Amino acid sequence: MNKGTDYELKVMSLVKFMLEKEELGISPKKAKVLHKPAYYSRDRRKDIIFDVSIEIRRKDAEIPYWIWIWECKNYSHKVPVDDVEEFHAKLNQVGANRTKGTIITPVGFDEGAYEFALSKGIGLWRWIPEGTPVIRLDTSSNAWSDDAVLYGLTNEVANGFPDINFVFALTTNGKLTTVFSKMIAQEFLTFNSNLKGTE
Repeated sequence: MNKGTDYELKVMSLVKFMLEKEELGISPKKAKVLHKPAYYSRDRRKDIIFDVSIEIRRKDAEIPYWIWIWECKNYSHKVPVDDVEEFHAKLNQVGANRTKGTIITPVGFDEGAYEFALSKGIGLWRWIPEGTPVIRLDTSSNAWSDDAVLYGLTNEVANGFPDINFVFALTTNGKLTTVFSKMIAQEFLTFNSNLKGTE
């Protein structure tokens, strides 16, 4: 198994675990996690295959009414802006009004990738593998400042060790956080607002 597939499976396992523990704000009875899901693009007239997704369905519905798509980038370098632009284009092709997109990586993102994601409503997660060193720039507070979270998203860091669910995150509505529960709450603010009028 190559390192890309291995990372995708780890991300899928993390997402499944969070779903089953009801940490994502989604009922496990209405959702399922998929590896290598395919969604139809009218522009291409064929399916686009993504890395991981969560599909949410209404009772007895065959087609999901909302999809959270996760793009996994297990690079030895930071994720460049081109990858974020490509991901944004793919999300638009499969239905921007019913999808949410997040890119997840262990290494971080270049500044152009961050700025583009912020402008287009794409989430960025730097999921730090358990036992990897992490620096605290603002140790005078228990909370991480936005500057420190941004630094963690865009720079290699060292000093201190996180737990398995530690992330530096940019939510799809532009909030920076390392607190998992706050990140999920922000994601579902946009989820709920996107669904108004679709019931």
